[in-house]
Amino acid sequence: MSLFLKWKQKKQEKEAERVLEESISKRKDYWNTIGHVDGDVLTHLLNPMFFGGPAWPSGRQTFIRVQKTETVILASDGLSDPFQSPEEKSRKQGKGLEFYIECDDESLRGPLSDIQDHWAFDLLYQMSQNAAAHPNMLELFMKHDILSIEFTDLDVPSHFVNENGEIGVLLGVQSPSVSASLSLPYESIKLISMKLLTPSELEYVREQGAQGRRQLAETFQLSKSYHITLTKRESLI
Repeated sequence: MSLFLKWKQKKQEKEAERVLEESISKRKDYWNTIGHVDGDVLTHLLNPMFFGGPAWPSGRQTFIRVQKTETVILASDGLSDPFQSPEEKSRKQGKGLEFYIECDDESLRGPLSDIQDHWAFDLLYQMSQNAAAHPNMLELFMKHDILSIEFTDLDVPSHFVNENGEIGVLLGVQSPSVSASLSLPYESIKLISMKLLTPSELEYVREQGAQGRRQLAETFQLSKSYHITLTKRESLI
């Protein structure tokens, strides 16, 4: 490799490192305007991508906790890192999105080391891994705004699980306190909420499709529960 190519490669590496650090800082700064962000992040001792799991844009698979007065937010922190591989698209903020779940479960205020055993973290983790594996989930949100997804074998509160063990989640319900987008060095990303559905709400979404998802999101807005997963609530359907 020529000296010029080595210099160019070194310059690109320094730029990538700078943008990565700025992306991490901007996300943390934003969440600090919403509540108290822990100094440490939730992550793995051994990165799942080295054991067949989906790769995240920079390799970082981390999550943060944001404590508010009445609720706690868990958010992914790495899906919108810039791609580090030269084969990936340049000047892109990774997958272009991050997910979060806001919940009134007080056990989420315990030691950070215990949070990875909580159902809300498990739900967020599974959603984030789905997004990391998807070729372009951002396009789906740009087209539909509100989406839904189903999971099984998650230990969420029992009244959110139907008779077949299926769990519904509505994605993208607008929050009155959390912005729908965030400006990062290369581009703006979407911040996407996750809200657990009751079995009857899930069935409604299955039957009505996109229209049902929009109507249900509007109903949550009118009820003032918005995107928040309340551990004890009546079904709205």
